[in-house]
Amino acid sequence: MLDSFFGSLSEAVSFPEDQLRCLSALLLSYPLALAFRFLPSNNPGLKHVVSVLTSFFLIVVVVDDLVGLMHLLGSSIAVWRVMGSVQGKWGPRIVFIGVMLHMSVSHLIRQFNDYRGYKLDHTGPQMILTMKLTSWAFNVYDGRRNPKELSRYQKEHAITQFPSLLHYLSYVFFFPAVLVGPSFEYMDYIRFIELSQFRDAKTGKIHWPAGRIRSSMQSFFFALIALASLAILGPKLDVLWTLDPAWKALPWVLRFGYVQLAAFAARFKYYAVWKMAEGACVMAGFGYNGQDPKTGAALWDATSNINVWAYETGQSIKTLADNWNMGTNKWLKHSVYFRVVSPGAKPGPIETFATFGVSAFWHGFYPGYYLMFASSATALTAGKLLRSHLRPLFISVATGKTPLVYNMLGMLLTQATINYMSMSFLLLTFQDSIQVWKDLYFVVHIGILFITVLTPVLFPVKRKSKKGAEKSESEKVKELAHDVAEEVAAVAVEAPIEVLNDASSAKLKVL
Repeated sequence: MLDSFFGSLSEAVSFPEDQLRCLSALLLSYPLALAFRFLPSNNPGLKHVVSVLTSFFLIVVVVDDLVGLMHLLGSSIAVWRVMGSVQGKWGPRIVFIGVMLHMSVSHLIRQFNDYRGYKLDHTGPQMILTMKLTSWAFNVYDGRRNPKELSRYQKEHAITQFPSLLHYLSYVFFFPAVLVGPSFEYMDYIRFIELSQFRDAKTGKIHWPAGRIRSSMQSFFFALIALASLAILGPKLDVLWTLDPAWKALPWVLRFGYVQLAAFAARFKYYAVWKMAEGACVMAGFGYNGQDPKTGAALWDATSNINVWAYETGQSIKTLADNWNMGTNKWLKHSVYFRVVSPGAKPGPIETFATFGVSAFWHGFYPGYYLMFASSATALTAGKLLRSHLRPLFISVATGKTPLVYNMLGMLLTQATINYMSMSFLLLTFQDSIQVWKDLYFVVHIGILFITVLTPVLFPVKRKSKKGAEKSESEKVKELAHDVAEEVAAVAVEAPIEVLNDASSAKLKVL
């Protein structure tokens, strides 16, 4: 539908029609969200109907993806039926396996029919849907368990009353977030629909916190700036130029510099759509996150999927992970990581590898994704070693902080590392990723190897000896080698675990 309009507009502005349709749907979400905010507060049922019908309109009429809607709707209804029929622990397990397989098939079909293509289809919304459906299934399961068995987070989001199909679909198809996210929990959505978080306990009146429109517009205008930056920088910093002989002929410094700029420019498309969707959610009234403990101002960042400033100025790979794609990190933590841990057991490497495996499958099956995830894991290990061995040497005794020069170097090193690694995520294929890294002499990978091996040796952590007896030089060397190997192995496991444990604790949030 609207084929002639979008076709003509696409030619006029020289912008792909599929992306133009998606962008139009995101823009249209703002006036629709403003109208949604003024629906009667005492009629939640009307809000549920409007939420569902608005998403159907955006997907079918604006985006023109009826087939995609059938995928999303069919999968959602199937999950609702499964959880309504299966009462035990196998309910969420069946859901998890089923929706992951459905999404994986969609990834493979897209990859087979349009290898390394960028045409938008239902796989993007389906990735968001997968997070919603699996977390919803676990929340329903938690609502049927003994509350004493649940964590605090699980208690807050447990669904004790099985929802009607309308309420459920309203959550699944909340229109500002249906295309690009963010993902969120069912009970958070229901509290927003019923306005319970804004209702005075004594009078029953609704009191909207200040700053909603301002916060929404800030996200909106930031998204516009990101779109403009992408339009200007994208054509000039095309990542595929790294495969061109002209790029290979450049001096190494210029090749490395181009990779830094190209990776930076590529992030603007994520900034644009994530901030656009966040602003629309806030415009509808969804996203209140309490008050700033320092200023007392209302926070509207509960639906934020990216903290741009924290990401671009991060001084460690861990900080970048905490502040990128935050909704996905939260899902991985609460619906994967803590779900594979046996009751009473301490999370270990199996849980970590299972979580990273799910994260990889969730993204798709391009080899470049897996190259980046594996490389990032090694970078996390190296970063953890640097922090534990090198950072204490620079901390000021008077202030307890590290100097500005140290912080700036950490930021530059971190950004250079992630930009270099993200080449595989952007190029997608194994051959192209390895070739670009080879043309850069694998400088970051080699650097990570040296940091991992040499840091514990060059900057050992002083430990008190358990035995006062003198040791021979050979014994000291053996002991040092053993300690280094043991510490590297421990950090290799602990670094990704720490990221998963802290991912959802950041109030503001790779690929």
